[in-house]
Amino acid sequence: MKPLSEQLQELSARAKKAEDDAAAARTEARTTIEARRDKLDADAAARSAKASAAATKAKDTVHDQWTQLQTTTKQRVDVIKADIDAKKAEQDAKRAERKAERAEDSAALAIDFAYDAVENAEAAVLDAVIARYDADNLANQAP
Repeated sequence: MKPLSEQLQELSARAKKAEDDAAAARTEARTTIEARRDKLDADAAARSAKASAAATKAKDTVHDQWTQLQTTTKQRVDVIKADIDAKKAEQDAKRAERKAERAEDSAALAIDFAYDAVENAEAAVLDAVIARYDADNLANQAP
């Protein structure tokens, strides 16, 4: 997984591209705008499928880690009762690591959601440009 700062930089660059594309769309032909919108829709669907797969994988990983932690903890408690304080510190560190990993996974999913929001906003702007294009054409054709 990429560092969160890198993901945020990519999101910022993507938002700037969406802004630039929306401005450029006002001077482009309708077919060009529609082709860009279709590509955005396909990219969003692919990103959504990827995010869904990542969420499923993360869920499975957390479940497996939780099951493994329960088993390991029971075995250690049965075998090493005299070392409870040291084991508690070890478990606390593992718990903190799992919590940090879950928080990072959650932040990565939020960034993916933000990507989708930026692309949906760009698609809406392109739809508005197309609607304006159509309205202007109809107004120019009116007797």
